[in-house]
Amino acid sequence: MHKYFNDTGLCIPEKHFMVDISAKMAQILHMVERGEYFSLNRPRQFGKTTTAYLLWKNLQQKDDYLTLEISFEVSEDDTFDSKRNVAVYFAKLLKKAFLVLGEKSLASFVENEMINLEGFESLSNLITEICTKVEKKVVITIDEVDKASDNLLFMQFLALMRDKYLAQNRGKDTSFHSVILLGVHDIKNLKRKIRPEDAHALNSPWNIAADFTVDMSFHSEEIQSMLRQYTEETQIQMNIPAIAERIHYYTSGYPYLVSKMCKIVEEIIIQERENKNWTLEDLEESFKYLVNPDYTTTLFDDLAKNLKKQPGLV
Repeated sequence: MHKYFNDTGLCIPEKHFMVDISAKMAQILHMVERGEYFSLNRPRQFGKTTTAYLLWKNLQQKDDYLTLEISFEVSEDDTFDSKRNVAVYFAKLLKKAFLVLGEKSLASFVENEMINLEGFESLSNLITEICTKVEKKVVITIDEVDKASDNLLFMQFLALMRDKYLAQNRGKDTSFHSVILLGVHDIKNLKRKIRPEDAHALNSPWNIAADFTVDMSFHSEEIQSMLRQYTEETQIQMNIPAIAERIHYYTSGYPYLVSKMCKIVEEIIIQERENKNWTLEDLEESFKYLVNPDYTTTLFDDLAKNLKKQPGLV
């Protein structure tokens, strides 16, 4: 199967033409190796899930790391109704993550301990036992944290992670080596979304988080790496530096838009002619296709919805 430009969901190197983000990944790995807790918050379709997947693949190659991927995307209506429900929900996600890794004994251990989960104290004990049993540095990525970001119990859950982080640094606990939260909003600002009558209940729950300063947008030179991969596989020719520069001009390196423009050229524009080599004019046509009022995507719909909520920006 030939690779293609992907503009939906997870991008996989074996299936899709992708920008080489090894330099960005090296910076993120450095943060993980230092045992930092941090939030990777960027706009929708900015490559957060793909970055987490590539981080997971990189850490899987290290014998002294065990990396768990979980997501809050799917939850029941009563998940955040009580501390016990949150604890059981998190334990179920851990069990699933262990099964994905083929760690059946750890999955069974978590399942057997669920009956003892009464709240955050027992969840804390479970996390300690897991991280002690593994005898590796346990890294966990939590995707779609926005789904729970307006809930007081979620703030208390983050406070638990913070307290265990601080205790571990003092040698008083064993916990996750690194925790990475993925979402659209900055977790440090969660307190603003909580009801005023509840806001006094906690200090900032994520004030131990390191600043995430990695530039996740694609520079022109990085876009060239994807175009080079494309030309080598398809034998279709183009002026790679000029094409990459023009793509960056139109997209400012927004990952979704970079892939989308290329996808339109590849699957629509050049299909109409015998000569498949890319030109700058093809990118002009791709841009016109994207900004046509009759064309829309979920990202554009979401942007339009948010603009309506902020009339001063229009």
